Amino acid sequence: MSAISPECTVVLQIDGLHIAHRRLVLRDWTTAISAGVTLVCDEEGESKTDFLRLLAAELPYAAGRLNFQGVAQHADMSAYRQQVFWIEPSTAEYDEFTVEGFFSLQASRYAGFDQAALLQLIDGLALESHLFKQIQMLSSGTRRKVWIAAAFASGAALTLLDDPLAALDKSSALFVLSRMAALAQSGQRALVVGDYHAPANVPLAARIDLSLMTSA
Repeated sequence: MSAISPECTVVLQIDGLHIAHRRLVLRDWTTAISAGVTLVCDEEGESKTDFLRLLAAELPYAAGRLNFQGVAQHADMSAYRQQVFWIEPSTAEYDEFTVEGFFSLQASRYAGFDQAALLQLIDGLALESHLFKQIQMLSSGTRRKVWIAAAFASGAALTLLDDPLAALDKSSALFVLSRMAALAQSGQRALVVGDYHAPANVPLAARIDLSLMTSA
């Protein structure tokens, strides 16, 4: 993992983590996730999603501590999750919702949800014509754009995105990269991106290469 500048604000502190889940194997692992953009990658792509699920409190671990700005994941799961945005791209959980209804649900979940930012994201990702469609009717690329719009608008201090550029058209991909770059410079939130390559023209706070740490 690349070093974190001492000037960076630590959002999530991980201490003494032990986990063995499929190919995600970490033993007595300690690190910090800081404000800005952190890339999580691995050669085969088999561990990064599980690592994001771990940060989202969806994957149990054997020992250790995840402390989010004074809130320990194991001690207060509800308070922890209120500060974390995560949607697995392939989920069917929201299929019956319209896009507009999905955004309303997310706005009710996150105290810092930014409606003005959401309008800009809807415009930038060309989602306006899809607002009244059920999510199950959308293409995989459009569904991903819906998740991404909610992620950036959520205001969540820890935001997790898996393969955010997959299935996006070029214009939308460039727009998402511009949003990542802006978030990287703001110093207010931590965005953890699971991908095979670093996002173009986005300064990274850190890089976590799971292929160097995981084993079968």
